[in-house]
Amino acid sequence: MYSNNGMKLFMEPGSVAVIGVSRRTGPGSFNIFENLVNSGFLGKLYPVNPYVDEIMGRKAYPSVKDVPEEIDLAVVSTPRSVVPGIVHECTEKGIRAIIVVGQGFADGDEEGRKLQAEILRIAGQGGARILGPDTFGTANAFNHFTSAFAPMIMKRVPIGIICQTGFYFVGLPNFTVVGKAIDLGNACDIEFAEALEYFEYDPDIRLIFMHIEGISNGRRFMEVARRVAKQKPVLALKTGKGEEGARAAQSHTGSLVGRDEVYDAAFRQCGVIRIGDTDEFEDLAKAFLNLPPMKGKGVAVITITGAGGIMAIDLLEKYNLRLAKLSAETLDRINALAPAWLRVGNPTDIWPAFMIAGYPVEQVFTTTMEACLNDEDVSGIILIFAGFPEPPAPATVDTAEVLPQVAGKFRGKPVLIWLYGPKADALASKMERTGEILVYPTLERAVRTLSRLNQCWEYRLGT
Repeated sequence: MYSNNGMKLFMEPGSVAVIGVSRRTGPGSFNIFENLVNSGFLGKLYPVNPYVDEIMGRKAYPSVKDVPEEIDLAVVSTPRSVVPGIVHECTEKGIRAIIVVGQGFADGDEEGRKLQAEILRIAGQGGARILGPDTFGTANAFNHFTSAFAPMIMKRVPIGIICQTGFYFVGLPNFTVVGKAIDLGNACDIEFAEALEYFEYDPDIRLIFMHIEGISNGRRFMEVARRVAKQKPVLALKTGKGEEGARAAQSHTGSLVGRDEVYDAAFRQCGVIRIGDTDEFEDLAKAFLNLPPMKGKGVAVITITGAGGIMAIDLLEKYNLRLAKLSAETLDRINALAPAWLRVGNPTDIWPAFMIAGYPVEQVFTTTMEACLNDEDVSGIILIFAGFPEPPAPATVDTAEVLPQVAGKFRGKPVLIWLYGPKADALASKMERTGEILVYPTLERAVRTLSRLNQCWEYRLGT
């Protein structure tokens, strides 16, 4: 039976021994101990290096067995040939959590595979757990801990990452993702299921993201994932889909990989939302952290371009959503602003209301949004607007201020915007300041995000 108490030693250690600490510090040194000190970690730190007396002003020990205090976690960064002996010393010291950083084990040659099996055997006999090998280890912005050898930016974002790569520890260009992270590496011992269990009831974490190359214990994973996805959204990016990718994944981490359609079916059964790339991860992360779930499939499309409305119809069908059937009351409120010759429906083209009937842009948007958000068949809204070189007349109030205010009155329904035009980026940053409305660079990404918000809600209801 897996134990969350074991994972806490990896994520929340009170004392850490770093074994194989480099004497080099500064830019380009990739010094784990230096990164840990610079992160502001407040626990006890013990550098282990038999060739120096101190590192960064801290007493260095020739062996982990020479450290006079108890140690929660050992981080081993040495050549692979000496790792089995070091793991044995750690177990004799009573250390129960060991991160093996180095490469060249199951991800390497036959000798590496034998060494990995040996360290797993030694750890098991000594009552210790292994994270890795070939790993950045763990990171926790909430207690300023990191075992990564590369400098990284951590922030207290409520995202828990489980991966088989250090890619996410370094971060994405537009989004700080590391609140808490676990790099399983070769996953010789600690696997996805146990990492998922750690995040299941973690009050700091509201969204879980997994980057998966391969899973060896599929039954255990499904058992845990099915339960965790009932508590909080779980996203998965499965790589190594084709034959070439699968071979590369086996080379990278020594992972067991299977047919892609098997993963598809497993994720669906477990309520795990499969995503296609890191762009979708960013899209969904900001949605799940800011917007309410979408509690139905009916979508109101409010647009300034008829063509955009038709595009939306196609995308709603593609992503298993539908146009909401607006009530007569809703349509009466919207039609009151339209020219006499126009009868709007869903999608709602509001361009004639301000360009022909002459109503202010903000009044048209406000009236239409409020009418749709009050409609029982509307579970979410897609807005299609433009960042014009100059605001469309007649305009009296800043649209970027008004639209989030309206959305904020109806926090039970998500509102997403596709913005196009030369000033879209500037307008988007203003609209997203409060988190009431989120802006997406393409209509498809906006519709896909609504679909995922609905998918997560339906799984939790068991539908």
